[in-house]
This record gives sequence, structure tokens and C-alpha cells, in this order.
Amino acid sequence: MKKIIAHGKEYMIKKLMHYRRTTKAVVIFAAIAAFLSCSGEPKPRSRVEFLLGTACGVTLYDGASTDLFNRVFDRVREIENLMSVNIPESDIARINAAAAGRPVRVAEETYSVIESGIEFSRLSRGAFDISIGPLVSLWGIGTDNARIPGGEEISAARAKVDFRKIRLDPDGFRVILPEPGMALDLGAIAKGYAADEAAEILRKAGVRRALLDFGGNVIVIGDHPKGRNWRIGVQNPELSRGTYLGVLEVTDTAVVSSGIYERFFYGDDGSRYHHILDTRTGFPVRNGVTGVTVAAKDSITADALSTALFALGVDEGLELAESAAGAEALFVTEDRKMYATRGLREFFSITDGSYSLEN
Repeated sequence: MKKIIAHGKEYMIKKLMHYRRTTKAVVIFAAIAAFLSCSGEPKPRSRVEFLLGTACGVTLYDGASTDLFNRVFDRVREIENLMSVNIPESDIARINAAAAGRPVRVAEETYSVIESGIEFSRLSRGAFDISIGPLVSLWGIGTDNARIPGGEEISAARAKVDFRKIRLDPDGFRVILPEPGMALDLGAIAKGYAADEAAEILRKAGVRRALLDFGGNVIVIGDHPKGRNWRIGVQNPELSRGTYLGVLEVTDTAVVSSGIYERFFYGDDGSRYHHILDTRTGFPVRNGVTGVTVAAKDSITADALSTALFALGVDEGLELAESAAGAEALFVTEDRKMYATRGLREFFSITDGSYSLEN
């Protein structure tokens, strides 16, 4: 009998809020509410809703209103209704149902996210691939139906995964999957897009300081209420939730992590099977990497890159990360070593002495 585990993400405001069933893992550990309560400044206002398969939290330190929160979450809900593979009438579900050559007209923003997904797929040479839907469905990791598929099943599913086959018609915002059984899955990019859209609404409303945590896809707007950088803790992949191995100090930045600790199950042989699948083998990635954290100017980039870099591994991943404009990355390996891009080393510090930075 297998044991299924679907851990959530968490962040700290005044007290720890633990969320289940999410896909990325970053811990915010700034004691914000404690500071505000003794500083005489207005206390932050927060709201959390379950969208995109995770707990989406928004904390505002100025400009908060019920109307603004409503606009943010209504926008996220619109994106979910367009891009969730689990909503039958979503653009993505309709594209997948029509696989075999029939074009499907989609919303302009869905088309744009698919274009971005194809570009990240190209940059990673298919290590990240938005047509990975057949493999995701086959394994079912994070659901009650998680299982280890047979070799023939995996081979058949892998044959349907190839982002280069996706056909786009920009004039009518139409998407075509040319072969039956092909399926898109925007799970590694749509949440980043939604977080960016939510942050843009806040910025246009004049909000100067805010914290967004969409199941671990974190965006900080402005600087910390104390006038310094935000301190974002990077989860230790080997230990319990809320245990971090280092700190990123950032302002106006998106931070996203991918790791073996997010969603996984144990097989009958005791082996752990995590949710980041290798398009080359059809199995969960096995390359010695246990976690990747990406800091970028926008969440869609950090979201896609964190998965792509994890799948590529340290050597290829560092090469891609160093070439990606406006993005920095940290790799954690199973032998407790860390590898960082040159830029990230300037704002990262280790807090767990059992880990070492190797480059």
C-alpha cells in the first residue's frame, strides 16, 4: 500500500499559517505584525482564498480595502477559470479535449501564457514542457490516484509529450494539438502569471508595500515596513516545513522554489516519487537535486524556471540560469551542497551550517 503525501506551503505574518495541497515551497519569516503593533503604524490587512489548487494569500500594508481585495481575487479566479486543467470549460481543458487537429479559440491571455510556456520549453530544450499533461495524468501525483505506471504506459505517454508539435494561430488566438492524446498542463507557469496579475492590480492602485503568497509563489512589493529588504527563507528540502537553510534579502522581487518535498508518494518498495517528471524518462527527475529557488523580476519567469532548472540539474541548469535576464537561482543537492548564480550570491546567506555553497 502506498502512502500519499501532498504537503502545502506556508508563510509567516504574525503567526504561522499552514497550507495543504500546494506546488511550490518558500517560507516568509518576517515578524511583520509584531513590528507594526508596537510601531504605531496601521496593522496590515490580509485575505486568503483557495484558488488555483492552493491557498492564495495577499497582505497589504497600505491602501487596503474590501474592493481592492475583491478585484485581486476576482482576477485570479478569472485566470483559474481559463487555465486550470481541472475545470471542464477552461481554455486548457477544451484544447486537450480537441486534441487530434481541431483548432480551439482561446482568450488572448491564455494564448500569451501558452506562448510563454513554449518559449521556456524551448530554452530548457524540453526539460520543461507544457505538453507534459499525459505524463502528469498517468502518475496522478498529489491526487488519491497516485501510482507507479508500467513501462509501456510511460512510453506511450512520453510519445505524446513534445512542445514542438503545438501549433498556434496568432490571428485568431487558436491553439491546435495535432495528435490524439496530447494534453497541455500549465501547472508550472499559470500560478506565476496569476501572481503577477494580482501584483499589477495592487501597484496600479497605489499600493507601495505588499506580500503575496500564492501557495509559495511569493511576490514582495516595495521594501519591508521597517524600511529594509524582505527576508525570505529557503526551505530545507530534508526537514519539516518552516525549517530553512538560508535567507534571500530582496525588494520588489518574485521568489519561487521547486523541490522533492512538495508533492510525492511512497511506493511499495519505500521509494519516494515526487511530482517533477523527467520528460526524457517519464519518471520523476533523479539528478541529485533536491530543491531549486529562483528570484526574478516577475513570478511567471520564476515559476517556469524553478521547474526547468530542477529538471536540467546543476550543470545545465546553472548555464541556463546565468543566461536568463533578470533571474537568479540557487540549487540544493542531496549531498547538502548548494550552487548559486553569481548574482544570487550577493543577496543570499546560509543559516544552516550543515550546507555549504560550492561555487
